[in-house]
Amino acid sequence: MDPKLTILASLLLLVAAPRAAVTEAQVFDWWDAGVITPEQAQEFLDLLEEGNAEEACLLAEVYAQESCEEKQAPRKKAAAKKDRHQGSRKNRRPPLTPTGYALTKIRLDSAGHVESHREELRIDFYRYTLLLGTQELLSYRNAGSEAHFGDISTKELHSHIPLDTLWGTALLYPFGNFHLAALLDSSSVTQSRAGYAFDKHTSASIAYWHGTSTVERHHFHSVALQTSSGIGKASAWYQAKQSSPLIKIELRSPVSRQPVALGWRTTAYYHGDSVPALARLSTTILKSRLWGSQTVSATAKDWLNSRLEANMRIINPLHSDSISARAKASLQSGPAWARAGVTSTCLELGENCRESDWKPSLQSSFADHWTAGSSARARYTRGEGFSTPRLEFSLRYQDAPGNYAKIAIVAPDGFATRALQLRNEARFNGDFLALSIAATFRRNVSGSLHPSRGNVTAKLLF
Repeated sequence: MDPKLTILASLLLLVAAPRAAVTEAQVFDWWDAGVITPEQAQEFLDLLEEGNAEEACLLAEVYAQESCEEKQAPRKKAAAKKDRHQGSRKNRRPPLTPTGYALTKIRLDSAGHVESHREELRIDFYRYTLLLGTQELLSYRNAGSEAHFGDISTKELHSHIPLDTLWGTALLYPFGNFHLAALLDSSSVTQSRAGYAFDKHTSASIAYWHGTSTVERHHFHSVALQTSSGIGKASAWYQAKQSSPLIKIELRSPVSRQPVALGWRTTAYYHGDSVPALARLSTTILKSRLWGSQTVSATAKDWLNSRLEANMRIINPLHSDSISARAKASLQSGPAWARAGVTSTCLELGENCRESDWKPSLQSSFADHWTAGSSARARYTRGEGFSTPRLEFSLRYQDAPGNYAKIAIVAPDGFATRALQLRNEARFNGDFLALSIAATFRRNVSGSLHPSRGNVTAKLLF
């Protein structure tokens, strides 16, 4: 049997446990620490700017080998109260009072110039939603039926695999547990879709695509199958004349209530030399035939809340028989006032772990709302020993789940007198305002402290 198919089959057998959300500050940290490459960091930042938290979580699982979880954005309390009231009376006529938000995201470079930006205005009124800004869309929803006019993409078409943005009309109408859907794009791209919900958590759908590729200028026909269940999602998309289908897998284990809670996770993409014309994948995924990770974790809350996690990522580049495999193991244990941990990463299993990263850490919640942390990360090379460690000290103040401020001081080569990094992060979530700021400053031995990169997100709710 083909070894690539063997690896893919093994990925299909694994499932996953809950994960923690990715932020721009985390991406800056991984970038500065060398955990991810600049190209990978750009992929993260682009997805976060678009609001695609689900796909950013997949990148975190593979590139940074970190647990991840998509979280709902905070909403105005009045809107949440309205949703609960409407949920108890589905046929109640929605109020005509508009609600929504105005959002702006700005990313800055080392010179303080705007590197990228995104603006969005959302207004919900009656059964309509209007989006203006980077995306322009008018949506109507009523008792499970949907109609969308404007910039239509992944969310509007309920696609597990990310899609290009299309300009046109999309409709969905349910018939009991069945639903039918259709799309017509201004460039004559069409989609017809049908689906069935077996229960609240299990569903399946099939879609047929037809159109003209904007790159190769030829007609294409493709079929996509998508399934969802209590253990995750799996999708396959095949376009005529392509060598292999595009496959995406996200699986997780059910919640365990045993004294030692075991969890599994699988994240994977697989495709041939080309992918369907309308698929919109990150650059590294496009360059890889097989791209994914598998994770196993064990948590024992009765034993000092100890947690052991092991992750292996696999990347098989296109037009290559080589497979890059990286393994990471981490252990955390101890009470909140003195929680210790150690992480070991084998950079390449194919080289018998000639190079590996080691990171001991200590974290202490020494007072109400205050947490201090420290870590040392060093690379071990067989025959050469350890490199100069990268030292980090941090202090965090948090007075509510969504409100915190954090500062971290980093000595990249072990001596603050040679080089210094200063990372600031702050988040505030209120009833009418959500604000997020992340900035990194650098200082070299002969220079002064200057900004390296930054990100600002402001959301005004009404």
